[in-house]
Amino acid sequence: MKKHLLAAAAVITCMFAAISVSSAQTAVFSYDDHNVVPNAGTYTPGSSFTFSISLAFTAGGTIANLEGLSYWFEQQNPNAPFNFAITLRDVTGSQFTDLQTPGLTYPQTMTPQNVKDLGALLPTTPGLGNGSYFIANITVSISPSAAPGTYVIENTTTGGKTSVITDDQGHTFAIPQATYTITVVPEPAAASLFILGGLGAAAVRFVRRKRQS
Repeated sequence: MKKHLLAAAAVITCMFAAISVSSAQTAVFSYDDHNVVPNAGTYTPGSSFTFSISLAFTAGGTIANLEGLSYWFEQQNPNAPFNFAITLRDVTGSQFTDLQTPGLTYPQTMTPQNVKDLGALLPTTPGLGNGSYFIANITVSISPSAAPGTYVIENTTTGGKTSVITDDQGHTFAIPQATYTITVVPEPAAASLFILGGLGAAAVRFVRRKRQS
């Protein structure tokens, strides 16, 4: 029942997302792939990566505590090709284990958003107080056909899939945008072939010039 109420509340939240609020509640995602830059990484086409999600929460306004959340991911460019898909959501070690979508099937392709709610609730009430909480580990695959370049994925912030938190009274609050930046680079072998191809073409041009001189 709680899950249905949260889904309905998320729709109401997105209707009023543009209205400024003076209360001091906060709910901020942070991502960490446990590499040099926590919220960014460099990968090759066809590879995958995993990052952890944490939520920094402060109560305020109508939000008394933190009981759960709903969230989805999307690629920042809403147009095809859709290069990213969620292949695992792992809540091991999280306090939020009452899954909004149990038995989630994979891959959850970002077209541009993944289809199913990735969030979860506490298995019992009351909700948690102020603090930073581990939510889940998310694994993302990159299409083998992804072109080299820079891409951004982010939690959803608008529409019927607005990412929100809820307290144990059913009040919700929208989670602002947090991004993860992906730099796709060619496979080392492909890059080597490209370099060798360039050297070969240069050698041919050199021989031709020598013959013509």
